[in-house]
Amino acid sequence: MNSLKSYLFAVFLLVLPFSGFPQATKKHLKEAEKLEKEGKYEDASKVYTNVVGLDSLSYKAYAGRARCYVKLYKPAEALADYKKAVQIINPDDKMKRLYARYVERDMSAEKLIFYQAGKFFMEQNMLHEADVALRKALEIDRVYADAIDTEVQVLVKLREFEQALSITQLGIDSKINAPNYYRHAAIHDSLNHTEQAEKYYRYALEHDSKYFPAHVALAVINVKLGKYDAAFNHCQIVLKKEPENTDALFARSLVNAATKNLPNAIDDITKVVVAKPSEQAYTKRAEYYETMKQYHNAAADYSSIIKEQPRNYGFYYKRALCYEQMQEKKLATDDYKMVVSLIKDREDLNDMRKAITERQFQLNREYVKPKIMLSGLKDKNTLNAPANLSTLNLSGKITDENIITSVTVNSQVAVFSKDSLNPEFSITLKNAAELNEFSVSATDVYDNTETMLYQITRTESDKPVIIIETPYTSPENEISIENNGAELYIQGKIQDSSLIASITIDGINASFNAKYLNPGFSAQIRIADKQEIKMTAKDIYGNETEQIFKIDRSALLASIDNPMGNTWVVFIENSNYAHYSSLEGPAKDFMALRSALANYKITRFVHKQNMTKTQLEKFFSLELRDDIKNAKVTSLLIWYAGHGKYVKPKSGYWIPTDAKIDDEFSYYSINALKAAMQSYPERLLHTLVVTDACESGPTFVVNAKEDGSDDKDCKNADLTKSKSSQVFTSAGFELASDNSLFTKTFVASLNNNADACIAIDKIVKKVAYSVSQQGNQAPKFGKIKDLEDAGGTFFFMKK
Repeated sequence: MNSLKSYLFAVFLLVLPFSGFPQATKKHLKEAEKLEKEGKYEDASKVYTNVVGLDSLSYKAYAGRARCYVKLYKPAEALADYKKAVQIINPDDKMKRLYARYVERDMSAEKLIFYQAGKFFMEQNMLHEADVALRKALEIDRVYADAIDTEVQVLVKLREFEQALSITQLGIDSKINAPNYYRHAAIHDSLNHTEQAEKYYRYALEHDSKYFPAHVALAVINVKLGKYDAAFNHCQIVLKKEPENTDALFARSLVNAATKNLPNAIDDITKVVVAKPSEQAYTKRAEYYETMKQYHNAAADYSSIIKEQPRNYGFYYKRALCYEQMQEKKLATDDYKMVVSLIKDREDLNDMRKAITERQFQLNREYVKPKIMLSGLKDKNTLNAPANLSTLNLSGKITDENIITSVTVNSQVAVFSKDSLNPEFSITLKNAAELNEFSVSATDVYDNTETMLYQITRTESDKPVIIIETPYTSPENEISIENNGAELYIQGKIQDSSLIASITIDGINASFNAKYLNPGFSAQIRIADKQEIKMTAKDIYGNETEQIFKIDRSALLASIDNPMGNTWVVFIENSNYAHYSSLEGPAKDFMALRSALANYKITRFVHKQNMTKTQLEKFFSLELRDDIKNAKVTSLLIWYAGHGKYVKPKSGYWIPTDAKIDDEFSYYSINALKAAMQSYPERLLHTLVVTDACESGPTFVVNAKEDGSDDKDCKNADLTKSKSSQVFTSAGFELASDNSLFTKTFVASLNNNADACIAIDKIVKKVAYSVSQQGNQAPKFGKIKDLEDAGGTFFFMKK
């Protein structure tokens, strides 16, 4: 056991980033920190880089270099380094559990780095990342004042006021003073907790009667509560000491406006505008001007805001209303047009858009004709249509500054929304086979009419061909369902000489690339209680195929009364290689094995073809792992048929279809497969890997043997309930044959079995004997190295 632990620890160290030379790293780190303090940021960043080169887990070096990059105006580099530093020290990060034994903890430094990173993330408007980092700082130090202050700012920007309350309470808990009470009150204020806000603002003044922000805030709240005298007194307290305090002047303007003293309100707010111009100050003064019917002045204030915020539709609208009061119709119309342009994609502003359109209609009449945009045109005035099409479905869009009242095609009324600007329209023309041209007319509310004439060019009329590749579908269009899930993933392709416009399965749009001929497609659909599904494919010329597929659930019976439980077979067929010679054998092997296993209790048969290295890595590391977990698989057979490679001294590989000759990096490592399988759920009891590949190497196997025992009984619960991890390879270092006797004998063993079950051990014995007679292969069978095995074995159970 101790030797095994030592071995696993050594392997673990090999996969860790290199972290060495502790004395050297500390020396360089101190040097870098010294240079940073001296303001030599370029030199400091270079030394920090040296530290990272010596110790890739030095979060202090990453954080230090990030600070230097900030000073050197390199925000992208600073962001990357702060993320790396946080990743290393983040207690919730998966990597932390791996690195915990190798990273020297310094809670004070970690707290500071979390805060610095969080503040930087906030400055980069990465608010969620800032929130996470700052919370980590506060987990280390709940009374970290700078982190509390910055976290409150972040939460306010995120409008997470309830969360902000808990943080401001931390400030109060750590230190009772006016600023902390004020900040807590301000959050209550944002949540419209008026009474609570007023209470805490008063607490702030009880601790510091000269804390002017609390006086101003209380003035504003008292205005809301109708306590005008109290509000005025709070303003006066501040202005007596600071006559130019803009916050107090703004608050007093509110008091004067509320008490109908508008000249004084305008005088106060004007002082604010002069001293500290802002959207809030200009808006408030414009409101006062409007109340006094001084629309010229109000429009001027809105213009000042628009100059700084040229895409803020609200101020164009307010200025337009002022222009209307001034009888400036042209200026008002221009502003309304700008509003419509800015909110054209805002469905939530439909009512506003309608009201503005009505105002525009009343203000001014225009004489511009509508523009007609017809969908599916070959060029500006030509439409493609299948030669045998009896009806023609047309659609398009009308663009105009005003509401469209009429759209007709060959005098037939089209369907469109009469309440929307720039509406889309549609219509079905009958007797389309007789048409060589058609006209489209559009009229707006001012009776401006545009008419366009279009020519029809006839195109091919062949219907698309639907091919389902996953799951297995018979020539009779029967889909074999191998699990009892409520949903089914379907994958396939469409064959057609034209581009495809739409693919639907029971009304669900399938995913596909409309830019390619014969595209592949995929979709996730619900099949609970369904006996069949309808699939429809339509090409760009309107040729449409509807096809019914029946659902065959007979495969579900394979998992009933099966001691091996939920049993899956995964067959990897690599035949068509980019750089290696292509193989014919794997396809034949798949058909033979699929046919033989049809007589056995197999819940699901997964067939993967011509997989690249990336696909193999993703499939075994993520997709298969998750499928096994979600489907609660208990027994798994993985069969690989294709090229293999052994690279001395102990490296075996499967060859992906995109692998390059003699490029070991492009191969898929058996060690990578074993590592992926180590993450498979504990519920998986039996794992059997069968590899029919040349030069696959013996490194897959522990205690390899050429044959197995044939006296295993499937009624033996110790064998079916005990964990097993087994591998059976067709060859060691020897080249395997494209015409695989290995697979042929394996399949024959399944087909000729007269018993209720057959153990892999018995099949191994038969295959080993048959193959060894040829003299050019030596199959190996044994336990999978590094995977748990408790003495069980893999049985094939007959239906």
